[in-house]
Amino acid sequence: MDEKFLREGEKKDVFVSQSQMNKRVSSDYILFIKKTQDFNQVKRVGQRIQHPLFNVMYCQSQLPKSRVGIVVGRRFGKAVVRNRAKRIFRELVRAIQEELVRGYDIVIFPKPPVLQNTFQIVQEHWKVALHRIGVLRPTPYRSYPDSFSG
Repeated sequence: MDEKFLREGEKKDVFVSQSQMNKRVSSDYILFIKKTQDFNQVKRVGQRIQHPLFNVMYCQSQLPKSRVGIVVGRRFGKAVVRNRAKRIFRELVRAIQEELVRGYDIVIFPKPPVLQNTFQIVQEHWKVALHRIGVLRPTPYRSYPDSFSG
């Protein structure tokens, strides 16, 4: 409503966008790497581990929380396929965000075999990889193998 149509003494309604109302969106903004310079920093100084389903690069950061970036290039496939891979890894990150050690930037490079495996298998390999590089807090009821089985 425009202000010129308001009567004297009436207040204009304040509209809040859906993204501001959704707490998950605001926490995701902190959880994921968005800026090119942050991706380049991890690529420049980070260490890499390789897995048949994905590659991971990581480095320490000065931030109070760990952040994760997902990079899927055009070689991966068409947009629908690339977006599916990104959705899978975004959900994996959200599921373990409380278990991440503070102060790391992590960049994931999914590989096409990710789409042929079930979510549970990818999740297990993802947790093993994070445990192997030391960015996942150990859980008292679960131990992870030192190497990959795939």
